Amino acid sequence: MRKIYHTILIPFFVAILSIVAITCPAQDYIQYHKTFNKIDEDILSENYTRAIERLDSIYENYNFIFAQHCMKALQICCIANDSTRASRWLEKCFKQGIPLWTVRTDEITAKSLSYSTSANAIQHYDSLRFTYKSHINSKLAQTIDSIFQIDQKYTQKVNDGFILFRPIYGLKWIRRNKRTFRAIYSITREYGFPGERIIGLPTTYDDSALQIEYIKQYGIHLRQWQAYFMLLHYFSTARKVQDDFKEFLFESLRAGNLSSFQFATICNYIYKYSKHSRPKYESYNYDTDRISIGLNTIETERENMERVINGKTYSGIIMDCP
Repeated sequence: MRKIYHTILIPFFVAILSIVAITCPAQDYIQYHKTFNKIDEDILSENYTRAIERLDSIYENYNFIFAQHCMKALQICCIANDSTRASRWLEKCFKQGIPLWTVRTDEITAKSLSYSTSANAIQHYDSLRFTYKSHINSKLAQTIDSIFQIDQKYTQKVNDGFILFRPIYGLKWIRRNKRTFRAIYSITREYGFPGERIIGLPTTYDDSALQIEYIKQYGIHLRQWQAYFMLLHYFSTARKVQDDFKEFLFESLRAGNLSSFQFATICNYIYKYSKHSRPKYESYNYDTDRISIGLNTIETERENMERVINGKTYSGIIMDCP
């Protein structure tokens, strides 16, 4: 009898798993970035209705959305005077770690705080922040933060230290970068690349006194850049790269642990400066390769950047330009 049940249950569970696979869309973040490239086109043509439709798709199909994109979505809804969707994206902003003061500082998103539909999100701001904190690896975030502080200490000496001592500082910097890479490589193998999805935004964004003047002058840039910058430091000198490192990075890209731009820039540094076996690390300066990882063509990116001032279009909406 047990054997009969076993025979019946196996096809049953296979069927259930098949249904789940069909009904739950894959969280492919390459397609995610391609969608935001389309949203940028909508912004430039002022087709905010189409942009909102694409944002609805992102909201429904991805359980993690980069903080920068949450803020961008909120801007679009405010410009379109869609208070219902604006309140939904405001709540999402708080869940992704964006402080209330940031929303209030931006001229466009400040409007969302006066919507009656936003009252619930504002009232529950603290609990939404708690949700954000509970979904990131705080211990790992502290590790990356402490490594980054040391990285900045050595980098500052190389850039600003006494000129006669800079060759010594440079050698120490190179050795320190090697230790930093080993730590990031180990973390990436175990957890995935330590980007925003895993460790959240840098804590510097919590301090309005440090950020508010920068935002007013240059616009909003909400990114986890610590491990990314440290890798660029490491690969700015010739290095022998582990064969599996790009695969780890690529899987992290697809999982949403780093952006297409970050992935391409790291690979470009490796291709330009480090020891590698081609075509293990391509230079993402060709349109076919760029599109395959979620970037715009070079020409489109150039055209977009011509329409951007300090990371925003003339309308004030954040663009995905590097």
